[in-house]
Amino acid sequence: MTDVFNDTPATVSDAPRVRVGRTIGLILVAALGMYVMQLTLSSALSLRMATVDPAGKEGSYSLAVSVSSLLLLIAIPLGGALSDRTTSALGRRKPWIVGGLVLALATSILMGVATSVGLIAALYVIATIGTNIAFNCFAVIPVEALPDNMRARVMGLMGMFGALAMSLGSYMVSWFQGNQTLMMTAPVLLAVVCSVPLLVAYRDPAVTRDDVPTLNVGELARGFVVNPRKHPNFGWTWLSRFLAGIAMTALFSYFIYFMMDGLGVGIAEVGQKAGLLTLASAPVSVIFFSLSGWVSDKIGRRKPFIVIAALIMAAALVIGATAHTFAMFLVAWLVFAVGQAMFLTVDLALCAAVLPDAKDTGKDFAVFQLALSLPNVAVPALAPTLLGIGGGHNYALLWGLAAALCAAGALAIRQVRGIR
Repeated sequence: MTDVFNDTPATVSDAPRVRVGRTIGLILVAALGMYVMQLTLSSALSLRMATVDPAGKEGSYSLAVSVSSLLLLIAIPLGGALSDRTTSALGRRKPWIVGGLVLALATSILMGVATSVGLIAALYVIATIGTNIAFNCFAVIPVEALPDNMRARVMGLMGMFGALAMSLGSYMVSWFQGNQTLMMTAPVLLAVVCSVPLLVAYRDPAVTRDDVPTLNVGELARGFVVNPRKHPNFGWTWLSRFLAGIAMTALFSYFIYFMMDGLGVGIAEVGQKAGLLTLASAPVSVIFFSLSGWVSDKIGRRKPFIVIAALIMAAALVIGATAHTFAMFLVAWLVFAVGQAMFLTVDLALCAAVLPDAKDTGKDFAVFQLALSLPNVAVPALAPTLLGIGGGHNYALLWGLAAALCAAGALAIRQVRGIR
């Protein structure tokens, strides 16, 4: 077995030789902060909306998330494509990471002091554009800096840090709930602090204008869509990711409101309960993020892990939808953590394997990220209607439908050819 923490220089296409151990360390430190920012900001928003607009919190929250996710359909691939074409001496990715974090920090501060639901929603939209551009440019670095036979393990470790970040982020929201300006800004501040070592020490490969695709607006717009007929493996992988993303969005966007409306948890306690859920699931996620990536690399298989993971997440949603006690919901949460950890670890490695063109890595990876962003448009747009059927709080319908779609994603991934 190759030690992922050795210091042997690795050669990757279009990238300088790097000291692998140092690069992995820099990536993982940054991943902790980046994942806290990505996974916590929406939870902080849900509590902010519940404080400012307790009666209409579901609608206010859903509107903010839907609009932001809709704009991200343009911002994410555009940011990826522009970063691919950046010829700065600092490299292609770092300028966009810095810019995204600065934008997110400024708007999160304003969200904490604003009292208008409309203004908070508008600021959240801008903040998520910044966070997603920063995160997605960061996510390209492991693909460009590490050889293929190490990616699943490193991405598994990144996912492990993501699990720890979700627990840390939930407790962070709970700790700072009394100071909502700090509650909104702390996740972004942590991302800034954790990203500094990577931004300073990592040598982001600089490129010349001859090395990058030409910037043609028409071609750029057409490039946002990867033809699934021409690249069927890309298409099936994208579809599977999208359907799994629906399951993740349905659970993580509404679990706080489910605890409040379905389990009777008060707003003063719901942050602590959310922290308990993520703390309990952190060891489970750490184990499965680590092992699934390592085993997948070891045996050279990707698809079976993704199929099993999708089915596990579907089963967990059914358990959660029928929960009547916090203990039963905790079981559903833990089961979902197993499936999510397996899926995100191996799915990232599969995504890297089916990218159509190395020159468009940033753009194509951003298109893959859209598979997880589109559910943030669709689910919040439909959730208020689905939850309102049958007298309200119909989580059995919302999560049951999400479970069925997630299971369908397991069938989609079986259509990928040439990759085991």
